[in-house]
Amino acid sequence: MKTIRRILFAAVVMISAVATADWTPQNEKACDNDTAGQFKYYTLSLSWSPEFCRSHPKNNEPQCKQHREFIVHGLWPECGTGNPQNCKGGGPADVIDKEKIYAYMPSDFLIQHEWDTHGTCSGLARSAYFDLTGNLFGKLKLPRLSGAPKADKIEALFMENNPGLDADEIYLSCTENGPKKSSKTLDEVRICFDKDTQEFTRCEAANDSCRKLKKVTVTPAK
Repeated sequence: MKTIRRILFAAVVMISAVATADWTPQNEKACDNDTAGQFKYYTLSLSWSPEFCRSHPKNNEPQCKQHREFIVHGLWPECGTGNPQNCKGGGPADVIDKEKIYAYMPSDFLIQHEWDTHGTCSGLARSAYFDLTGNLFGKLKLPRLSGAPKADKIEALFMENNPGLDADEIYLSCTENGPKKSSKTLDEVRICFDKDTQEFTRCEAANDSCRKLKKVTVTPAK
């Protein structure tokens, strides 16, 4: 069994290496020009709801009423230098099961916004895009967070819970917006996935805004 796992892992590494080697300046330009389906990898952005709700006190989104913890902010196609948005000619906006999506993205506004801004660049039909989003979220084992740990401690908890996740495949954000925003609180955790295999992959355009902090305040969950 271990031998089989090693062979499968080696195959995934080879596929990923080939995909990276095949990425050309023309691909990067197409991605920068917001061409549907032209990107290198996905970033799954997880919003820490207690902080979102604290920094948006007048927000009536279900994630606040339901006292959620992590929800999905979005699944974002990424290039080497940025991410395409609002792509034309992407997959069809077919019928979606919102009740199913609410399990990880409990917001009609967010569902529409994320499809328009990012889903259209995936090259997938709308239903397939949200199915993929839910599948990637569902494969993660989310740690319980509290207190004011260092950024690398938060990342380490995710890596401990999710074997195969490495330090260059996850980063944090402490600079999101809101009427009562703070630059010292955890806003989001972002994890990168290979476009084709959906395995963890290196985040090439990561900007970990929590790393500069001595401690990252985790707004308590209710």
